[in-house]
Amino acid sequence: MNLAFGRMIDVEERSRIMDSLERSIAKTLSKESVAPSAVIDACEELARSIGPEHIELLSSLGIPEDRGREYLQEAKAMLDGDYIRYRLEKELGAGYGVKNTVTTNGIRLNVTEKVCPLGVLLHITAGNQYGLAFYSVVEGLLTGNINIVKLSRNDDGLSLFILKELVRIEPSLSEYIYVFDYPSSNTEEIGKLMNIANAVIVWGGDAAVRAVRKMASPNTEIIEWGHKISFAYVTEQGITEKNLSGLAENIVKTNQLLCSSCQGIYLDTESMDAIYDFCRSFLPILDACRDGAGTMPTMEIAAQNAIQLYTASLESAENPCKVFRGGKTSITAYENSSLEVSVMHGNCWAKRLPTKDIVTVLHPYKNHLQTAALLCSETERNSLAGRLTSAGINRITDGVNMSEMYRGGAHDGKYPLKEYTRIVSIEKMV
Repeated sequence: MNLAFGRMIDVEERSRIMDSLERSIAKTLSKESVAPSAVIDACEELARSIGPEHIELLSSLGIPEDRGREYLQEAKAMLDGDYIRYRLEKELGAGYGVKNTVTTNGIRLNVTEKVCPLGVLLHITAGNQYGLAFYSVVEGLLTGNINIVKLSRNDDGLSLFILKELVRIEPSLSEYIYVFDYPSSNTEEIGKLMNIANAVIVWGGDAAVRAVRKMASPNTEIIEWGHKISFAYVTEQGITEKNLSGLAENIVKTNQLLCSSCQGIYLDTESMDAIYDFCRSFLPILDACRDGAGTMPTMEIAAQNAIQLYTASLESAENPCKVFRGGKTSITAYENSSLEVSVMHGNCWAKRLPTKDIVTVLHPYKNHLQTAALLCSETERNSLAGRLTSAGINRITDGVNMSEMYRGGAHDGKYPLKEYTRIVSIEKMV
């Protein structure tokens, strides 16, 4: 699946376009960059076109109907013109695109500054979130950049479909969007795209980031939105039915596939008996939530999970653990406190982490931390939030809202629109 100049292209035409891509992009860069207003207008019209009939499209991609309705609602909200204008002002300032005169002290210079696009962005996307490539490109368009997408091999085609529709609405965007489905093994073509780009935006885990760093030249900036790990931190006073039910909902609803999903649960205790007691009390809540969700992992995933849990039991001599199995979920109680990804799909871990050790244990994972669901009393919250923040956590929520976004929220502690721009200063003639 490839897109160039607003239309779908086959492999043969893609090869011809690649031969002249750098010249085509240079021609576009020579013009005034695309105006944010044109992108906003197109996004607004696209949002208005979203309706109930698109649920069937999402269902064909394997998205449950209730989740599909949520995705459509989220899309409408993220493409809303007022919301986009709010983001531009919040992230780039009210004077975005306007030259501002700078008064210098002690230096006889008359300088203007302007926020400008980086130029060309290469988006190397991951396949764990529907429509990720589309939203990433919209952010690139809003900042006036030309956008090249290297699709994930697991991409479902949704992003390509929506990008094509966006160009249909606003044809002037056609020379600002290229989508190629090169496999990651085609390092020669991906290397060519990297050489054209001012910056490579990589969404993925450590292996993906390492591969990009290896291929990219020193002349190419790398902007990483790497895979992150999120977890819950629970104190004795935070163990309530409401808190645990909300946490179970996040685990089941997201299948623990998002960076903001709960992979595991840290308890403020030094006692393994307290961990075992927690597992026994939380497991029925987790199981009941899975039953209520209606959707289950495929047989293949269920088999893989079973093998991983069985392997953990066999290897417990080296990494002591105890697996608590429910009807459709499980909790693995480990004696260590290391941060790790879970088996997922309703299978989490539980570990000890006394409050005094939070920073010591978590800070080594500083660049992998994202969200912590804090289940505690109100009197404990500020102190614990401070420790988690010091360790490197970027988002602190309650259990049920771990994967919910809010208007203008940052990506992993950073504003993406700011990342995709640069400050240009021009001295005026006296």
